[in-house]
Amino acid sequence: MLHLTQQIRTAWKDSSLLAVATWFLVALSTFFGPLDISSDAETMTVGLDGQVACKLLVAGMAFVVGAYGVLTSASVRETLTTLPPVMLLTILFLVVLATPIAISGASLAVALINVTYVAFIIVALFTLGLRGMVTAILVGVAATMTLALFFYVFVPKYGLFPELLADGLVVNRMSGTAHPNAVGRAMVLGGIATMYLVRRGTLQLNVAVPLAACFALAAYLAWSRTALVAGAFGMGILFLDRLTSRLGVSAIALIALLGVVGVTSIYATGREDHFVGKILAKVSKSGDAEEITSGTGRSEIWAKGISLIANRPIIGHGFNAAPSLMLEHSQATHNAVLHASLAGGLIAGALMACLLLWNVYLIFGGEQLLLRAFSAFTVLSCMTEDTVLETFPGPCTMVWLACIFYPVLVDARQVDVIEAERSQRKQAGVDDSQADFIGQPGLPGTT
Repeated sequence: MLHLTQQIRTAWKDSSLLAVATWFLVALSTFFGPLDISSDAETMTVGLDGQVACKLLVAGMAFVVGAYGVLTSASVRETLTTLPPVMLLTILFLVVLATPIAISGASLAVALINVTYVAFIIVALFTLGLRGMVTAILVGVAATMTLALFFYVFVPKYGLFPELLADGLVVNRMSGTAHPNAVGRAMVLGGIATMYLVRRGTLQLNVAVPLAACFALAAYLAWSRTALVAGAFGMGILFLDRLTSRLGVSAIALIALLGVVGVTSIYATGREDHFVGKILAKVSKSGDAEEITSGTGRSEIWAKGISLIANRPIIGHGFNAAPSLMLEHSQATHNAVLHASLAGGLIAGALMACLLLWNVYLIFGGEQLLLRAFSAFTVLSCMTEDTVLETFPGPCTMVWLACIFYPVLVDARQVDVIEAERSQRKQAGVDDSQADFIGQPGLPGTT
C-alpha cells in the first residue's frame, strides 16, 4: 500500500501532465455536456448513441481525475466536507433514493455522473485555478459556437430548431449543437468569459472583439430571452466598477435623461398603450404581447411541475422525469428549484434554494470578480430554466459548481498566490514547466 502511494505521488509530480489533462477535460466537458445534434424537435430522451458514448467517455475520464484527487489529497477531501459540496451531494443522494420508483431508467446514472463532477471540479479548481478553468470553458463554448453557426449557415436541417407556438405558428431558432436555450446560455457564458479575460489582460482585444461579436451573434440567433437577460445582468456585474466611475455614472445619467424625455413625449401625445404593446410584441417570439405578460407560458409550466412534486413530496421522481411527465409542458420545469424538487423531493428543492441564495451572496459580497459575474448569470437563469444539474454537466453546471465551491476551497488564497506567481514568471519569460507542483495546496504532498 505504501509502495502504491509513493507511485501515485511520483506520477502527480509531473505538473504539466496533470494540468494539461485537467484543462482538456474541462474543455471537452464544456463542449460535449449539452451536445445534442438532432434534425428535428424530438422528445428529450437519453439513449446510447455516438454522442452519448463520447459524453460517457469524457465523464469516465473526469471520474478518474476526481477519484485520484479525493484519494491522494487531504485538502480535496476537506473541501468536500464543507457546506456547499455537502448540500449538493445530499441533493444527489436524495435523487439516488428515488431510483426504485424513478420515471427514467437513466436517473441513477445521471445522479452518479453529477457526483463525479462535484469531485472533478474541486480538483480542477485546485489544479488550474479560476483563470485556467475559464480559459478551458471559453475554448469549449467557442467550439460549440463554431459548430452551431456552421450548421445554421450550411446545414439548416440540423442548425434550425422549429419551435411550435400558439395557433400553429413556427419560429425557427438556431440550435445545431443543442436546444436553442442551451446554446444561448453557452454563448452568453462565452461572452462573459471573454470580457473577464480581457479585463485580466489574458486576452488581447484583436482576438476578444471578433470572438465576443460571434458570441453575441450566436446568442441572438438562438434567441433565448432568459439567457440574454441573465447575460446582461452578469456583464453588468462584471463591469460594475466601471459603471460606478465618473464616466460610467455620466453615461448612465445621460441615458436616463433621454429615456425620461422619450417617455414623457410618448405620454404627452397619448400613445403610451400603442408604444408598450409594440415593444412587448417585438420582444415576444410570436409577436403577441400576451406571450410576455403571461410569463411566456412559465406560469402554466410551473403549476404542472408543482402538482407533480405534490404527488411525491418526500421521494421525488428522479432525474429526466420531466420529458415524460411534462410532455405537453416543454418537457422541463423551467426552474432550478422545481427541477431539484421534481427529481429528489422537497428537501432537495430546499437545499437547491439555499445554494442559489449562496450565489446571491456571492454577487454582492464575493471577492472574485468572475464569481460575481457568473453567479449573477446563474441566479437569473435558474429562475426560469433548468440551468444546472444537467444530464451531463456542461458549461452552466460547471460554472455554477466553480462559483459555489471556490470560496470554500481549503487554502484557496494560497492557490491565488500561486496563480499570481505563475503569471509573473510567464511575464518574466521564466520556464515553470518543471516547477514542483506537489507543494500546491490541495494536492498530494500537503497532508
